[in-house]
Amino acid sequence: MITFEQKVDEIRKEHKSIFNRLKSIEEDALFIDQVAALYPHLPLTANERCGSWYINPTKHKVHSVYFKSTDGHTGEWDFNVRRGNFHWLDTIAAHQGAIVVDSTRRGKRIPDALSKTIPIWCCVINRAIHRYNGYQGDWDTRFHSLPSAVFRSEHAQIECRIDGFVQKLWDLGVDVERLARLIKKPLRPVWLTPQSSLDQAIDTSAFYPVICVSASEFIEGGCQARPSGFLYVQGSADDQEAWSLGLTCGLFWKHQKEILHHANTCEAKVVALVEDYRRERQQAAMDDDDGVAHLIQGTSLVIGNRRAALGWGKTYDAIIQCIATNDDEPKRNRLDLAIPEGKKGQHILEKAIPQAIAFARPFLTQNKKVLVYSIDGKDRAVGIALALLVDYYSDQGPVTKDSIKQKLVQLIASHPQAAPSRVTLRRVNAHFLSASSNLE
Repeated sequence: MITFEQKVDEIRKEHKSIFNRLKSIEEDALFIDQVAALYPHLPLTANERCGSWYINPTKHKVHSVYFKSTDGHTGEWDFNVRRGNFHWLDTIAAHQGAIVVDSTRRGKRIPDALSKTIPIWCCVINRAIHRYNGYQGDWDTRFHSLPSAVFRSEHAQIECRIDGFVQKLWDLGVDVERLARLIKKPLRPVWLTPQSSLDQAIDTSAFYPVICVSASEFIEGGCQARPSGFLYVQGSADDQEAWSLGLTCGLFWKHQKEILHHANTCEAKVVALVEDYRRERQQAAMDDDDGVAHLIQGTSLVIGNRRAALGWGKTYDAIIQCIATNDDEPKRNRLDLAIPEGKKGQHILEKAIPQAIAFARPFLTQNKKVLVYSIDGKDRAVGIALALLVDYYSDQGPVTKDSIKQKLVQLIASHPQAAPSRVTLRRVNAHFLSASSNLE
């Protein structure tokens, strides 16, 4: 006789089954295709990391943003300059709007990132531009929220904080003039779910729409058996480390048909593909991504990923590598910091900052180009580059939390891939201020 506990364990196992997860993602991606067809002029944007699974890159060009649900949690509402996503405004301006995709697990129809974090962001941008323009003209500065997701009392509390967020943006030196040049109509969040009607597109003549799409169908209890023979799991892409077996969304869509050919072979196929992918990466010693390198505006400092460092001597005068390499030959214009991944790397990062400053200063003094790179150019390299910015490019006067934040804003504006961890920022902050300081 099957006990209740055995039945619960079976449900949990099915809930985490990679076949069920990927079949659910495949189904949800069809809804995203429908939204894209309804608004063919608007670019599809994934809210990383979850949202990237639902956009099939073999069909669509995929843009990327990073809005955290925690910035929309009740009582914790925030406009986080560290996740300013200002690069997305270029995309929105070019297409007069955008679609952003995310999902959430059981219990909600829409994730907080879509229902609150992005609407806060839209309102702050709108009010900052209106302030820059001298509060003139008919410009929508209201905070827009979805009544079914945000209660009136919460809406009112959020709206009371918006002007404070605008002031924070202003104080940190964000280039509002540039934002005002880009955005010719106010931003307006609009929400779509699989339960929404897609009969016709909305009229967007008065604003730039930011269409917030929650990809997954809302299911009471979080999962539902489908007639085609799999268990649909709401928000399947969330928490990918718990179920993906190392599979990435890019690998999935590249090998979609063979992975989902049969439930019994799915897991083995994924394991084999992931192993082949890792072997190829080790052999090439390189990521699949293209080289990414950005010159920080107003400086001769460049941040990039590992591929950007190929043949660096032809482009840059000096290089700071934040990863371990097999090349041990010392060179006058190369600094090997060899910062490992993980917690150990954070301690080495703090010790590496003064080394990087001493190495780079002679080159920066002569306005020579210095490339700082790490594996993906998102964290380690950003920490070192931020330290160089603060040390060499700061105005006269003491370094403060706000001055470090201003340099971070400058860096992110030029290098939108930057995603420094809180710990990395604390290490930078500790170097310039004190060990107890905390850069939020």
